[in-house]
Amino acid sequence: MYNDSFKPKKILILSKQRQIKAYVHPTRIMLMQLLAKEKRTISSIAKNLGVHPANITHHFKLLEKEGLIAIVEKRDTGRNLEKYYRACAYNFIIRPDPKKINSKQALALSILKNDLAVAINTVQKGDQNKAIALLKTVSLSADNVAKFIDYLKAVVEEFEKYGTPDGTAYNLNISMYPNDVNSISQNQIIID
Repeated sequence: MYNDSFKPKKILILSKQRQIKAYVHPTRIMLMQLLAKEKRTISSIAKNLGVHPANITHHFKLLEKEGLIAIVEKRDTGRNLEKYYRACAYNFIIRPDPKKINSKQALALSILKNDLAVAINTVQKGDQNKAIALLKTVSLSADNVAKFIDYLKAVVEEFEKYGTPDGTAYNLNISMYPNDVNSISQNQIIID
């Protein structure tokens, strides 16, 4: 059975807490990236990730339950029924209901943390591509915070202009958040 009419949406907006929670897990983000490219079985992704299929089956069930992936093909191999999954969209935008979330800022940092966890996993596998980390703590006035946020948005837009279809995928994570200056060094950290 094959659903050849299935086409992922360009963008899917996630506003339900359950969908957001399902999406922002590091393993599930990685699965969604793979399933956005092409239809895949649990076994083929498990082999690609170097894990047993049983270790990721529950992630597939949750993503399917929350409408983030769909079964697009079933093949009877004689021994078992292979299910092919596909992401329901190429891109996901998280837009939580403001009435149902305590802190958008905490959610944003949680998503950043999960994205970085996926990146750590990637570089630990021996990926030889460039990674850089910069961390600097400074005190800013409210006016300068607003100005710098505008500047960071422009940096992200500029980063997007460098994209090429045949290049290596890179994520750019820019975060700025209040911190207890007594608990962190004022020194700059650069890992290049």
